This record gives sequence, structure tokens and C-alpha cells, in this order.
Amino acid sequence: RKELEALRQIRLNEMQEKRKTKEKMIEQHLNEKRKQKQTAAIAKQKSFQQKRAERVARLKSTTVELKKKLALKQEESDRRHVTQIEEIRRKAVEMSAMRGPSAENSHHHTSPQDDNKTTTTAVSTTEEPVATRKCCTLCNLLLASDLHLQTHLRGTRHNQLLIERTSQKNENGTRKSATQEEIDTFNNECIATVTNDDIVRQEFAFNKERKHTMKKRAKKLRLRITQRSTAYEAENAQRPHLTSTHKPRIQRFLHELEKSLNTTARKETLNTTNYLTCQRILTEFVKIFDTHGYEKDSPLEQRVFFSLNGYSTLTKMIELRAECHKPALAPESLIALAASVYRAATKNNLENALYILKSGKVLTLIESLVRHLTGLKIDDVTTINGDHNESEKLAQIDLVNNLAEVLANSMTIYNSILDDIRKHEKETNEDQLTINCITDVISYMANVGVLDRIAALFRTARAIINTTKSRLPDMITHLLNLVQQMILFSRPKQCHSPFDPSSKKSSNDPAQVLNIMKSTNFCEIFFLLYGILIHETDNNNQIIHDNHHTITLHEKTLIIVQNSLVLLNTIAILDLETFQTVLGDDTISLQLRHVTNYILAYCSHQQTSTSDTLLNQIILLIGYYCVLNQDNQCRLAFGNRPTVLQQLSCLPFRYFVESKYMDTLFPTLIACSFDCETTRTILQTEMSLDLIVNFIQTKLNETNENDNEFVFHMRFPRDEWNNALKYYRPISKLPLNSIATHEPTGNKNHNDEEKENVSDILGKEIKA
Repeated sequence: RKELEALRQIRLNEMQEKRKTKEKMIEQHLNEKRKQKQTAAIAKQKSFQQKRAERVARLKSTTVELKKKLALKQEESDRRHVTQIEEIRRKAVEMSAMRGPSAENSHHHTSPQDDNKTTTTAVSTTEEPVATRKCCTLCNLLLASDLHLQTHLRGTRHNQLLIERTSQKNENGTRKSATQEEIDTFNNECIATVTNDDIVRQEFAFNKERKHTMKKRAKKLRLRITQRSTAYEAENAQRPHLTSTHKPRIQRFLHELEKSLNTTARKETLNTTNYLTCQRILTEFVKIFDTHGYEKDSPLEQRVFFSLNGYSTLTKMIELRAECHKPALAPESLIALAASVYRAATKNNLENALYILKSGKVLTLIESLVRHLTGLKIDDVTTINGDHNESEKLAQIDLVNNLAEVLANSMTIYNSILDDIRKHEKETNEDQLTINCITDVISYMANVGVLDRIAALFRTARAIINTTKSRLPDMITHLLNLVQQMILFSRPKQCHSPFDPSSKKSSNDPAQVLNIMKSTNFCEIFFLLYGILIHETDNNNQIIHDNHHTITLHEKTLIIVQNSLVLLNTIAILDLETFQTVLGDDTISLQLRHVTNYILAYCSHQQTSTSDTLLNQIILLIGYYCVLNQDNQCRLAFGNRPTVLQQLSCLPFRYFVESKYMDTLFPTLIACSFDCETTRTILQTEMSLDLIVNFIQTKLNETNENDNEFVFHMRFPRDEWNNALKYYRPISKLPLNSIATHEPTGNKNHNDEEKENVSDILGKEIKA
């Protein structure tokens, strides 16, 4: 047994040794495989990194090549863009400053023997454009663009000063005209470059000083109006006792409004319940005061509303959003409804209008209008996206519309009161107090920024939406009416001719409205007209049928254009020199020319009473723009054919045969061509000057003339009638063969080559 146990133990030991040996061999084999895998992984990683580096290098080289190609394409695109801009600028200069039949011949003609002829500088259109704004040191005028530079160098003012500087005297005492090279050299010395920083600094300083002066004056006026209104309220604290059908309802509604407004006294916004209550009450008020509402006797209801201190409650509501530094405690839609109640309670009511004037409550309306006009743009309204923004903008437009309407209606009543006072032989103390109140209020409106805000609004006009939902055209119309009534306040007691020296006195503008209007370019009215007429708009605004050459404008657009022209003509009658200076600016004169061409083209294709009225107003405007102003006269001869002057001479036949229409057109033709060879030559190619001679002779023989704005002595100075007769008579007697016609040409399709030949022939005959 022991031997067997020993043998078993020996075999067991051998088996263990074999197992250990086998395990060592397996472990050694596994280590070798592990080392092989690690070596393969390292080699694979190195290969991957090498391939990745090659791919990155290849991508970098490709990117560099693409950047080079893109840079070359960008340079080529920039070069083409610069070329196109230069071509557009060249065409613009040709169309705006160098076009027009016989304009170049008569305006650029120089003669060494004639000292009275104007010498101009022929500036090539291929010259480099003005990179920065420049200044003419000879005329002390800032030139805003290349077109402004080209136009100024051809202007009468610059060339007259140029002749005085460059003319020399010979030994015999005769004056010698400068050569073209000397003129060009002198012009190069006169034109100096002005940096943009200097321009911005000067304009900023001027605007800052102007706004500071206006703010200071407005503060004094507000203090004076407040003191006067406090005294008036103390004297008239007792309200009259009146009865009417709706007096209990009005009293109850006012009590509920006061109760709803108590929350705003704690600087808390109106909750939903109070908002709905106020909205319902204000709607009922509009129905009560409206003549188409509950009652026909609205003036009595308006007086009852005044006797119950309704205006004080409405003023509290409007003050919730009247000032910028105060938080808004009510939505604009509710304030717009309150303004509509204000309008309905004051419309055609003399006593209520005088009350809001003397009590100073008109100040709240003015300040609210200024606040809500600030930042309002017509472009934002025409490009509304989203229901929320649309409702906010429409509510703001409704508010501005109602405020402008109530102020315009009030100013109309105040002007009627002023007209009645002026009819009195002697003014009483009460009349003088009323005049002072109206003057202070209108002056406060002008100085607090109403005209500046309106100008900023009109400057953004590109198109208007004439739909039933949008009240934008109505808002523009009421703003124009407001400005019109402010200007009408400056009318003198007796109607004077624009050429009368007494019309230039500063006493004709007691509220300084015309002075502020001048600084705002007449509230940028031509920006408004250019935006709504020239720019492309939707079908609701204008429709142009090229096949039939007809233009259709919306009724509200026609109202805006007509009111704008009436406003400009009123300014021209009050201050003709300022009118011609502002509209003679290069930018505004271009807009005026485009707008005038558009309106003349429209009226030529429309035979309605509205188009006739519009045509009469634009003819009147052109006459005031050109009368006794050679620079403005020459501007009408520039541009694409038919020019403004050619369209005037090609109006319908009735304007040349019927006395009523001749009284409208012929003073403008005389104003456009008197003492201006360029426009007279163009006019002679279109019509016979015998018609003008006969018209002047007829007016010289007339004795009784009224003071209508269309009469001859209101549009052309009476002192120049005989000179005008001598000016046109020799030309009308020249034998023009078949060139001049005795009747106006009705065909507007002018042949450019024939017109230029006719102009050359006429120029030679006139010089001979």
C-alpha cells in the first residue's frame, strides 16, 4: 500500500509539472501575440496619422487656391460695379444738368466782345466723381455731391462772381473776358475739399443750437400759457347750468370714467375691467356727439359735456401717455378713442374750442401729438409683419390721426375768429387777449417740435396703403391741414402781392412758423410727394397702363397731393423769396421736376374736375417757383424730353383760347421765360409768342382786378409788365418760317434731333 501511494504521488507530481510547463508555454504564446497586436496597432496609427496629415495638407492647398480664385472674382466684380456706378453717375449728370434743347447753346455761350453774356464752365462728365463733399470758396457754398458740383458751376450766381474776379482791364480801359483755360484754373482753385468730420460737426452744432433755442422758447411759451390758463380757470370756475336729452347719461358716464381712472393715480395700469368700461363709455360719447348718432342736436350735447367738466376727465386720460418720461398706464387704442371723443366734442363748436384754448388743455393735445409722432415711420406701416405689430401701429396711427384732426379743426376755428377780429375797426382788450392766446399756442406748436416731427415722418414716405383698414392717408391729410392752418395764421390783414415789399416784413410771421418751416424744408413735403407718386406702389395707390398711356391714382392720394400743392402755394404768397430759396436746392429741385412731370402727365390724360384743380395748382406752383429767378427758370429746361416747360406749352387747347384757362397758364409761361434766353427759346419752338404779347396787352388795358391768387398781378410784378411786353414783342415779330406755330402743339412725342436743329436755327436768328 505504501508503494502504491508513493507511485501515485510520483505520478501526481509529474502531472503538476507538466501542467505548469504547459501553462508557461501558453502564457509565453499569449505574450507574443499581445506584442504582435501592439506592434500592428502602432503601425496602423502611424499610417493613419500620415494619411491624415497628407489629407490636411491637400485641403489647405485647395483652400488657398479657392481663396485666390474668389479674390480674383471679387476684384472683377468690384471693378464692374465701379464702372456701372460711374456710368449711372454720368447719365444722371447728363439727364439732370446737361440736357434740354438750346440750354447748352445759350447757357454755355461765351463771347469776348460781349461783357454782359454769362460765362460758364464746361465740366466734362468723364472727370472723376466727387469722393468727398466739397466747398466753393468763391460762393461760400457746400457742395453735397458730384451733381451739385456740376450744377453749381453752371449756375448764374457762380458765373457772375467768376466774371467779376477773372475780368481784367486793358490799357484802353476795355474789359477783357477770360479764356476757358483761365476759368477752369480758377474753378479748380475755388473748389476745396471738406472732410466729413467737419461737415458733421458743423451740422450737429447748428442743429444743437437750433433745438436749444426752440426748447428755450417753448419753455417760456408754456409757462406763459399755463399762467394765463390758471387765471382763466379761476375767473370761470362756475359752469353754466344746461339741460339736454343725454345729460343724465353724460353725467353718469363721466362719474364711471373718474372711478376707473382712480387706479392710475397710484401709478397702476388699467386692469381689464376698467379698460373695457372706459372703452364702452368713450364709444357711447362718440355716438352722442356725432350728428349721425343718437341725436341731431349735437352742439347742445357738446356744451353740456363742457359744463360737466368732461374736458378735464378726457385730459386726464390723454395725459396717461402724453409725456415720454412717464410710464404708459393705458394702451394707445384707448387714448386714441379718448382723442376721438375730444374731436367729436369740439368739432364745429366755437365755445368749446375757445375753452380748450384759454384753459390750456390744448397743451396736452400738442404734447401727446409730439410724443406719438416721434419715431413713427411710414415705411414701418407699409411693411408690417405680424398681427401684434400691426395692431400697435394701427392704434398709433389712429391716435395721431385723431389728435391731428382735433388740432386742425381747432386751428380752423381760431383762424375764423381771427378773421372776424380783423374786420373790426378797433380791437378791444378781449380781442387782443384772444389773438395773444392763439399766437402763443401756434408758436408753442412750432417750437415744441410738431413741424420737425412731421418733416421726419414725411421724409420716410415711400408708398402709402389706401385700404379701408389703414388710416395712414387720413393721418397725412390731417397733418397737412394742421400745417396749412398754422401758416394761414401768418396772413396779413390785407392781401398783398408776393412782390410787395410789405409782404417781406417779419411782422407777417408773429408765431415764427415760416422760419421753422424753412429750416425743415417746408416739412419735407416734396419727399412725401416723391415717395407716394414716383416710387413703385401697390395697385391700391396707382395703376399705370402702358398700352393706353393712362394713369389712375387713388382718391386719397389725389387729396394728399392737392393739399400739399395748396400749402406750398400759400407759403409762396406769404414769402416768395424763402419759397424760391428752399425749392431751389439741388435735391429738392430734382424732386420738384420729377413730381411736376408726373402730375402734368397725369392731368393730361384725365378729364375730371379733380384733375383740373390739380393742374391749376401745379401751374401756379411752377409760376411762383420761376418768377424773376433765372436759376430756377433754367432748371425747367433740363431733363428728359418732354421737359416741364415743354409739357406746359403742350397742355389742352382750351388753355390757349379760353380766357379763364389763359389766366391760369400764361402768367406761368411768362414767369418761366421772362429775362431768360434759354427758356424763351424753348418756348418759342413750342408756341407763338404773339399769344403772350396779346395776353399782356389785354392785362394792361384792364382796370378792375380782384385779389384772387390766379390773377396776373399776384403772379407777376406789375412793374415788369411793360418790360415783358418789350421782351416778347421783338421775338414774336421775327420770321420763323415754319418753325414757330401759332397754336400749341398737342403731340407730345417730340423728335429730339428735329428739336435740336430748331433750337440751333432759332439761336442763330436771335443772335443775328
